[in-house]
Amino acid sequence: MSDTVSVWPRPDWQPTGSRAAMMLLAFSEDPLDPGDDLSASRFGLPSHAAIEQLDVRTHAREQDPGWFDEWRTDALRHIAEDDLADPASLDAARYCHSIRIEVDDPRDLGHVQVCWAVASWLMTRGCRAILDGFACRWWDRDAVSRLSPGRPFALDDEVRFICETEATPGFGHAMHTRGMLKFARPDVICGVEPSAIGLMERVLRRLARMQADGAVIPVGQRLRADESHTFVIEAYRPGANGPQVHLNNDALLVTAA
Repeated sequence: MSDTVSVWPRPDWQPTGSRAAMMLLAFSEDPLDPGDDLSASRFGLPSHAAIEQLDVRTHAREQDPGWFDEWRTDALRHIAEDDLADPASLDAARYCHSIRIEVDDPRDLGHVQVCWAVASWLMTRGCRAILDGFACRWWDRDAVSRLSPGRPFALDDEVRFICETEATPGFGHAMHTRGMLKFARPDVICGVEPSAIGLMERVLRRLARMQADGAVIPVGQRLRADESHTFVIEAYRPGANGPQVHLNNDALLVTAA
């Protein structure tokens, strides 16, 4: 078997007792081709043992059409229209191949790498679109093929930054992350006015990267963005101190100090 790639480190890791989880869903029109072996160097495996942690299953649409179509309709379909070069490939899909993993708060990000390695392998065997379930992002075959197996960790590949189009009275537009569950860390959210979108995106990116690197950000911590802006971290309570944006994860609320 080929040599493995370097594992993505978490240089500031602190244990939390939380669980990290990741889910990718790959769609194909036909049953998968046998394809080549899962080469570690070709697809980006950090270790061969990591594969044993995965739950990989194939779901035919005929087994549960409602469950199957839920992943390619409504809001997720709208996202696919933006993310995929050919969103019609989803309409032709008859098989969904799920890649799931759940681990105790990890010291590194090898669990993320092994999910992408298997996903890349499935794309060479006939899949045409992949949904990153927690980041709510679609990838097509060309986009996945451009992911170098030995690439360094890239936050934007794993976490989506969203600014909701509808403002909430007294809160503003909800800007938030999706995908921090991969790191056993809460998502981050804030209310923002259009004039401050650039500033607050930088703040959320900083917090997201700190947590991806393993840091723990406590409630009450202050964060100075620049000479004019200081923020404080609160626990996000949907419907109480912020709008419900259905994160499927805990979150930290960033407010002006």
